[in-house]
Amino acid sequence: MGNYLGLVIALVIIALWILTFSMYQINDLTKINYLIILLLILWQTFLNTGLFIIAHDGMHGLIFPTNIKLNHFIGSFCLTLYACLSYENLKEKHFLHHRFSGTNLDPDFHNTNNISFLRWYGEFMNKYLSVKHLFRLSAVVLFIAYFCKITWVYLLLFWALPLILSSLQLFFFGTYLPHRQCNQKEEILSIKSLYLPVFLSLIACYHFSYHREHHQYPFVPWWQLPSLAFVKK
Repeated sequence: MGNYLGLVIALVIIALWILTFSMYQINDLTKINYLIILLLILWQTFLNTGLFIIAHDGMHGLIFPTNIKLNHFIGSFCLTLYACLSYENLKEKHFLHHRFSGTNLDPDFHNTNNISFLRWYGEFMNKYLSVKHLFRLSAVVLFIAYFCKITWVYLLLFWALPLILSSLQLFFFGTYLPHRQCNQKEEILSIKSLYLPVFLSLIACYHFSYHREHHQYPFVPWWQLPSLAFVKK
């Protein structure tokens, strides 16, 4: 089961994302309590983040190491579901991030001290989103809205809003917190981890808060990062 566990986890998250998103159209929002709607938005945000984390593991060859073509296909598929992102483009930049972490060659790095969260987030997104990508994403959304008869209210509440929240979540736990005080001389040692209890770490960002561990052991899948932190303690 060991070689297939990453694949099984990935397929479960993908299936949950597709199933959950498909079910929103069945219900009449006017008959659903506002608190339930909020919980559904948060749930979809959690699944969105899961798609990105799976794609990230795919870049490291960790979804299905024994079949690297299938591994990368699943990673690419997850980013397509997430926001029609280019898997190869993100993979190239992510490897630069690992190789040159905390330096000017790191695409995620910001060399301004005490930069605000929102300013860094804006500049970060500007590096990863292009006009071409936004046009492609808009075309896909319009296609889905028209041919699948999905109303704009559903798209805004259960696709657009969770996507934005997920990007903020990933940036906060995967870039801002661990890398905001990176020292170019110390590299990995200056990367911070946030040692939350395992369940809270899962909810927060699929254990991405164990960020130094990920940089030290990039061949370890996301769901095993807490065990690394536990061993180190």
